[in-house]
Amino acid sequence: MAQKAIRNIKLTDTLTLSECEDGYWLYDYTRGMNLSMKAKTKEDCFIEAIQYYQKRTKTVENRMKILNKSIDVFIDAITGEEQD
Repeated sequence: MAQKAIRNIKLTDTLTLSECEDGYWLYDYTRGMNLSMKAKTKEDCFIEAIQYYQKRTKTVENRMKILNKSIDVFIDAITGEEQD
């Protein structure tokens, strides 16, 4: 369970930075999750969030490439059948 915030800072409509006894927490309301927990500094908190989104973006990009390849194979198979 998260520590009670000493101070909450609303960064945007969807991001809140909380200073707690155990460090800084960054909450993303869009994702419904903490992007950083117990970071020692505000900067560490933001770096953890950026690293999370970098990793997530790479995962989504890789899945998109796989999906696009599957679609291309499917379309090539259908197009080949129609030409015959």
